[in-house]
Amino acid sequence: MTHLPDRAFIYSTALVSVSCPSSLVSIGRSAFELCLHLTSVTLNAGLVAIGDCAFSGCRSLTSLAFPPTLTSIGTHAFNRCPSLASAALPAGLTSLGINAFDHCSSLASVALPAGLAVVGFQTFYGCSALASVTLPVGLTAIGDQAFRGCSSLARVALPAGLISIGYAAFRDCPSLGRVTVPTRVTVPTATHAATHLFPPATALLRLPPAKMRWYAAVDLVLAYKRCRPGLLGWLERAQIRLDAYGPDGAARQRDREEFEGDFAEGVGSSSA
Repeated sequence: MTHLPDRAFIYSTALVSVSCPSSLVSIGRSAFELCLHLTSVTLNAGLVAIGDCAFSGCRSLTSLAFPPTLTSIGTHAFNRCPSLASAALPAGLTSLGINAFDHCSSLASVALPAGLAVVGFQTFYGCSALASVTLPVGLTAIGDQAFRGCSSLARVALPAGLISIGYAAFRDCPSLGRVTVPTRVTVPTATHAATHLFPPATALLRLPPAKMRWYAAVDLVLAYKRCRPGLLGWLERAQIRLDAYGPDGAARQRDREEFEGDFAEGVGSSSA
């Protein structure tokens, strides 16, 4: 068998564990949807695609190990799996469907693979335990409400190459204290949409992509230096020149004011 048919085990109440055969290449739409007692799934090496709603509503499913061959996860594939605590996405994944993990309320961390360019509509909506998310350098777009309701999310590092952030992408994330946004990012133009991207208390800072990359690089190396006393002393001198872009620096404050000004201008022009 190379393809598990659509709806193959939908609504099964007897299914507790699944081990996919080595020949399987794809799992069809709604294949295991609403298998309420399914707790364990072993995905085979060689699996390439998981279809839309394949494991939607599997409320007892606790963890998944994705094979490195997987390239596509469909729409609503794992939505409303409240017991799913971990999901290590493979490096070769290039397509992640909308609502793929929404309302996975036990999912605590996720690292998105390097080949993923878009986080779509409501992909992680309502993942209330999600405290850590790693976004790939090549990410260009974050969709509407992609991380809305991630109430435990305290920090997110937006990549310098990001181009657009959708409506309410990080709304209802009260733990999110500070976000640095590239200057070229476009924001929604609907009335009040821009002000709803992040929680009201989140400090929004803006930097040109080149400065974001440089500042992030220096931060990383300085963190390493703290673990290796006496190493790379010249970075301390470089950091002095970057103080203006520190959390309380004058340049950061200026960028924040410009960012907020752009938001206000967008809202004003859309309501005129």
